[in-house]
Amino acid sequence: MTRLRTDQRGFTLIEVMLVSILFIVILGATLTAFTAFTTNNRRSEKQIEQAEAARVGLDLAARQLRNLANPTVNASTTIDRAEPYDFIFQTSDPAKTWVRYCTETSAPGSLNAARLWETESATATISAGMRGACPGTGWATAHVVSSKVSNQRGGIDRDIFDYECGPTQPATCPVSAAEYSRITNVGIELFVDDNVADSLKEMRVSTGVYLRHQNEPPTASATSSRKATQQVVLNGAASADPEGRTMEFFWFKGTAPTAAAFTDCTAKPTGSVGDGVTYTHTFTEAIGTTVNFWLVVRDPGCLTSTFPISVVVPS
Repeated sequence: MTRLRTDQRGFTLIEVMLVSILFIVILGATLTAFTAFTTNNRRSEKQIEQAEAARVGLDLAARQLRNLANPTVNASTTIDRAEPYDFIFQTSDPAKTWVRYCTETSAPGSLNAARLWETESATATISAGMRGACPGTGWATAHVVSSKVSNQRGGIDRDIFDYECGPTQPATCPVSAAEYSRITNVGIELFVDDNVADSLKEMRVSTGVYLRHQNEPPTASATSSRKATQQVVLNGAASADPEGRTMEFFWFKGTAPTAAAFTDCTAKPTGSVGDGVTYTHTFTEAIGTTVNFWLVVRDPGCLTSTFPISVVVPS
């Protein structure tokens, strides 16, 4: 043992080579693991960045939808298009800005990595070009919310926009543009995947918005009952408003009312012979004569509904 401790000959070449090979193997395995970890970490960061960008875009869409413009007598709906991957609506800001969200699946987009566009324009009407293939033409501003939308990945059909028309409407609503004014809720769901070829799962971002400014036209209904000789009471109490809002009642006699009489939502329409839920009318016509009346109800959004009623002058 004393001799070995004092031996100055060192390690042999074979021993050095074995140690070096072992060191290289261990170092290589360590670097491979570190590289794999770094690569996966970067992929995860990019995936999270895509999801965060989508989340910011959905927050903006939700704010815009909460300020959906009120339908009026001149614009019965402020939703121009409500499709699974294409949504056009008008906001209530002073400029009455039109907004479009749509997906572009043609190059440079694809079904695996569609581009979700957000476009805006302060204009009174929507042109044909603005409704064209996403993102359309003629918009004042346009930007990509996310370029990695995978809702249609591999042929899967997962709608971005989902619409509800209220508890009294069928599940298929809206089936056409005529039912856009009935939409009360909009759900938005995005799946984002930075690279569909890697092992990381896509991320889901979603939100839902109640359209508080939506407004359906009221429904007018009227009946008549005799009060005295040549006198009747007209009653519009059976009229209803889908949102339960307070309505105004206007009665017309002899000549049907025109839309021009209701252009000013703050004024009583010209030509009406009375207003209120009930109206008592005394005739100058002979007993047995048939007289035509019309009830027009108007809601706070200036939407109207007309109901005709014929009355025979009572004895």
